[in-house]
Amino acid sequence: MKHGIYFFDHSVLTTAIQDFTAVIREDPSNAEARLYRGRTYAKQQQYRNAIQDLAAAIHLDPSCWQAFYYRGCILQQVDPKRALQDFSVSVLINDTQENFCSFLHRGIIYSKQCQWSLAICDFESVIALNSSVIFAYLNIGLILLLHLDQYYEAIRQFTNAIKIDPLNVRAYLCRAQAYHKIHNLSNAVKDMNRAIHLYPNKSQLRILRGRYLMDLKKYELASLCIHQLAEIDEESFKSQPVQQALIQSFCQNHNKAIESLRKAIATQPEPSMFVLLGKMQMKAEKTKDAVESFKQAIELQMTSAKILHNAFEAAEMYYLMGLCYMEQTNLLQARDAFNMAIRLHSSYPDAFYQRGLCRMQLGQAKCIRDFNRTLALCPSHFQAYMSRAAYYGSKGRYSKAIMNCNEAIKILPNSARAYFYRGTLKYQNKTFKAAIEDLSKTIDLNKTCILAYYNRAICYHQIKNFRKALKDYGILILHELSKEIIFKVLINRGLLYMEVSDYANACEDFKEAALLSPGDLSSKIFQAIGICYHRLNEFEEAVRSFNQVIKLEPISVDAYIGRGNSYTESGHEAGLKLAQKDFLKAIHLNPMCTKARICLGYNLQVHGKLQRAWNQFTVAIVIDPKCYTAYDGRASVCLQMGENFAAFQDINAALKLTTTAPLLTNRGVINQLMGYLSCAMKDYQQAISVDPNYALAYFSAANIYFHNHQFSQAYCYYSKVLKLEPRNESAIMNRAITNTILKNFEEAREDFEKAVCLCPFSAAVYFNRANFYNGLKQYEQAEKDISTALSIQPNDALMYRLRADIRAKLGFNKEAVEDYKQAISIQEQIDCL
Repeated sequence: MKHGIYFFDHSVLTTAIQDFTAVIREDPSNAEARLYRGRTYAKQQQYRNAIQDLAAAIHLDPSCWQAFYYRGCILQQVDPKRALQDFSVSVLINDTQENFCSFLHRGIIYSKQCQWSLAICDFESVIALNSSVIFAYLNIGLILLLHLDQYYEAIRQFTNAIKIDPLNVRAYLCRAQAYHKIHNLSNAVKDMNRAIHLYPNKSQLRILRGRYLMDLKKYELASLCIHQLAEIDEESFKSQPVQQALIQSFCQNHNKAIESLRKAIATQPEPSMFVLLGKMQMKAEKTKDAVESFKQAIELQMTSAKILHNAFEAAEMYYLMGLCYMEQTNLLQARDAFNMAIRLHSSYPDAFYQRGLCRMQLGQAKCIRDFNRTLALCPSHFQAYMSRAAYYGSKGRYSKAIMNCNEAIKILPNSARAYFYRGTLKYQNKTFKAAIEDLSKTIDLNKTCILAYYNRAICYHQIKNFRKALKDYGILILHELSKEIIFKVLINRGLLYMEVSDYANACEDFKEAALLSPGDLSSKIFQAIGICYHRLNEFEEAVRSFNQVIKLEPISVDAYIGRGNSYTESGHEAGLKLAQKDFLKAIHLNPMCTKARICLGYNLQVHGKLQRAWNQFTVAIVIDPKCYTAYDGRASVCLQMGENFAAFQDINAALKLTTTAPLLTNRGVINQLMGYLSCAMKDYQQAISVDPNYALAYFSAANIYFHNHQFSQAYCYYSKVLKLEPRNESAIMNRAITNTILKNFEEAREDFEKAVCLCPFSAAVYFNRANFYNGLKQYEQAEKDISTALSIQPNDALMYRLRADIRAKLGFNKEAVEDYKQAISIQEQIDCL
């Protein structure tokens, strides 16, 4: 026995077998001899004899863990299930360091069976028994890296392997791949450098380092790395043209790559070589040449005896040909190519998907069937869900499209594209807040996604969050964008500024947009500029803008109305006449335009042509019985004509159509003129409840309180008016008088000072302040103010009388008598009239 073991240890296997056979003849129950002869047969690859001897050893000695172990090693490839049983029995008998290899081999079988947790447990047992086994660390790390996505733990395992053997190239390679997975590219490159240092002539190591450098966006270093590889291994590449072509393709030298492959095909014309050439030509955007290459590959494939075994390869050729046709927009040929790919390989999800895209571009509803088939074959096909979402979105079925985006996001949770498209669908579905959430997520994932900022700004605009909308538009303007996008941003931001009554900024945006606008939109932009200038009270500029519109579009009714309104606001007689001509021109162009008739009605009212104005408002009502502005305008004409009841009826008709603060205030004024003060007050209060920021309602209510001697309430309402309109001179004047009555003299003095600053040429202001000073017995200041009032309005008997009273108190009797005489003279003239 010892003689045989000696020869076994020194690999003299034939002699060892003879010795072990002699022992077995003498002692058929010798389990050890059976074990060693079985191991010797295994070394000679006589596996059948080896298994028989090992089985006999187990039968003779069921506690022989080595026999189970070695039999498991032999069965590992041919019968993994029995091998697992043998390794399990072996470790059950002996689970010490002596038998760690059983754990190791069992872990390998579990790995092949994809039982990752069991495999890891066995490799961890190996490490616990023998911590120097690098293979165990590597296997745990690879399982964590490739199958469980536990990249940080994988890095720890590879690091442990490197600590044990700092020269283990495989450990560095695996750790580099793990670092690449967590986007720690700098450490990945360092590990590749270490591996290259250990094996400087391994071309694949340099290729991997080049890829990692490209991911780091260090393109020059990556290119240098690949070029160094080509120089170092130049002779090798000459004998391997395919490898050389791949390297040149990686360096984006597509023409050189194609040339290398053509040389290879000249000596080795195989279908796979033509397919690779076609792929290179596709990268070089030579799709016509690529189609020819794929056709040649198909011809060679058809003549091959292995056609039945290469169905997928043939299907892929048609699939790639279809992609080329798609690039050339030859959709019908592309569809036929994808049909052939599917016919050859009916479980080809990408072929179904591309055929679906092709059919969608051809406007065929059957495209949805292809997308459904794609997802049935490959439920994790992200692009299929996105294309199906695009199809449903194009049909207006937004909810269904959103559901498909949801599924796409489950597959790729950090896809900016999926969040962006779902956000646009939610915008179309008018769920603006939900759309904003998705678009914000898109921006978090991709800070440079211009369209996400643009669409989010539109959503903010829709929900009236103007501040954030302006912020997004501002961010867009800061980017270098195409003229088309900048134009749209300026238009949208201009419209937003108009909505918040910031007409100055709106005007600037529209003027800038006008420089970029296509010809068919110029007139609309100048129209918007004209409206902004009109709102800014820059009426001459407004007229120029509307002139430009009329020059571009001579039949623009809105331009004539806008210019007419600007002429009207200019305030001079010539402007009113020009405005009337513009309104008449607008009516001539469109007799059914109620807006033009209403503007003409107000113009005629200003000219005192009340009947004609009344006629225009009436025609507008006939054209559009629901035009409340026409009723409001006719009410104002009726009021001016003294037809209070008719005015009341018209304003009520307007209020039946809509309830606004101005209409309620106007009805209040009519009620007040008719003597129904309580009804008027109700209207003013209702107007305030409809619009708490409508100053005229507060002012009118304050006047009623003042008339009723409710001075405290009047004071409060005048103050609210001034809070809303700080430069309202009438409210300041009335509050000053109210403060005087309430004996709030200091506040009254301040109000009079403000009134004088706002209206330095108003006789009424000086007259009322003179009364104020007269009441305070400050006669000199009173005399000064009443004299100023008379210089502005010299033919007022009441003012002369007041100045006469003041001068009498100052002792200027002679001047006082003259003022009395002047007052009497003016009054007599008025009485004679």
